[in-house]
Amino acid sequence: MSDRETVRKALKSVPSLPSVVVKLQKYLNDPDVGFDHLAKIIQYDPGLTANLLKMANSSYFGSSREIKSVQEAISRLGTKRIFQLVLSMSVTPMVNKPIKGYDMDSGGLWEHSIATAICAEQLAASIGMKNAEDAFTAGLLHDLGKVVLGTFIDVDDEPIKEIVKSDNLSFNEAEKMVLGIDHAEVAGELLENWNLSEEVTACARWHHEPGKADPKHQQLVDLIHVADVLCINVGWGMGSDGLNYKLDESAAKRLGIKIGSAEEVIMQVMLGINDLQETLKTSPEGEPNGVQHSNS
Repeated sequence: MSDRETVRKALKSVPSLPSVVVKLQKYLNDPDVGFDHLAKIIQYDPGLTANLLKMANSSYFGSSREIKSVQEAISRLGTKRIFQLVLSMSVTPMVNKPIKGYDMDSGGLWEHSIATAICAEQLAASIGMKNAEDAFTAGLLHDLGKVVLGTFIDVDDEPIKEIVKSDNLSFNEAEKMVLGIDHAEVAGELLENWNLSEEVTACARWHHEPGKADPKHQQLVDLIHVADVLCINVGWGMGSDGLNYKLDESAAKRLGIKIGSAEEVIMQVMLGINDLQETLKTSPEGEPNGVQHSNS
């Protein structure tokens, strides 16, 4: 079996999204589904409800007044944000574990993922990007391919690191040489299996090669690429792949991001991470209360 076939087989072992996420996703863009119906889906699990209210009242996601019910959270924050919060709680157990193939300790990938999510959302706001609701979601999920390669396959990264050093290639380029596939493509396939949006899937697949993205997804892919590189350069969640990624300067140019706005965004990310590290703490078993995964 080839390495590429091994990866595709491993993708089938990755837990599916919790049913509550699937249901919320299904109803997200349905104008006929009211807040009460969405609230009932979440309230079926008291633990999930408690965690959702905790997140809704966190400094980063919260508002000036305390949110006391799921209905109020949906009304105040909107269905898109509620979906993001529940999705965040769902993927936290996957990314909050050591990723052996990338020498990431517990929490390393989670820190990078949440930093990129916040960074992407803040960058989108700084450039006045329209329809930027998916920025947080895309940033959160862009590196899930590392979970597949580093956990479900336990990839040996030594040959990859040797090629990076000897051939002066980026880490993802070396991954392709050794494995026939890189973590970005793996993430894209995983999100496609999860039936997430085309745009979010494209961000995962092309976040290291934004120039290859479909033009209709270009702006958000560029945004995730720049946010990812910014967070790597700051040092959020670095593993053995370290600084071995290249900024596509054309992506930053297309977005029109200025140094001053990027520095301000980094400050916002620092504040957001400190807040969410406390809010998204997992239980001793590694699962946030109320989030149950099942194998696909």
